[in-house]
Amino acid sequence: MDADDAEARGGGDTAFAVANRLRVTWEGAWLAVGCAVFTGIGVALVAKGGTLDVVIGVPAIVLFGGGGLLAASRHLSRRPVLLLDAEGVRVPAPWPRSAADDLVLPWKDVTGVCACAKALHHRGGTVFLHYLVFLTGEEPPELPPSPWHPEPAVRIRPTWNRTVEEVLAEARRHKPDLPFSDRRPTPAGGR
Repeated sequence: MDADDAEARGGGDTAFAVANRLRVTWEGAWLAVGCAVFTGIGVALVAKGGTLDVVIGVPAIVLFGGGGLLAASRHLSRRPVLLLDAEGVRVPAPWPRSAADDLVLPWKDVTGVCACAKALHHRGGTVFLHYLVFLTGEEPPELPPSPWHPEPAVRIRPTWNRTVEEVLAEARRHKPDLPFSDRRPTPAGGR
């Protein structure tokens, strides 16, 4: 195992960890610049000192400064997005929630793994959000997972330091006959 692996809880073994790598994009750069500019304007308004200036400046600092930090926290957090160890699958709760909110699924409850996609209509086209779902029954009622019901699933991102194949190989190391289904659309648009 390499340095990206996290120490497992309680034992000397290491857990297989999937983490996000920092990847700079134009969209992220523009978001950072916009948040910095509007936060700076808010600071300037508060420093100016007029009542209306403070009333406008404080929300600008809170919304753009705090919102920018919150948006960046997923990319800057050192917390993994998925852990596989001898105990089972652990989907860590995103920052700022504590580790007590992690979703833990013992290997005895895992019946399969499914890669699936959810279509999102965006800017006149369709963008697919890819998910890796750890199944606990024959099949969950909804694939990909609903945002209203916590599922043992993680969103597959290009910023992962591991591939889906590496995650599947590690899962099969713990549970050798684990079935896998890939329901993601092909690049040509079919299934």
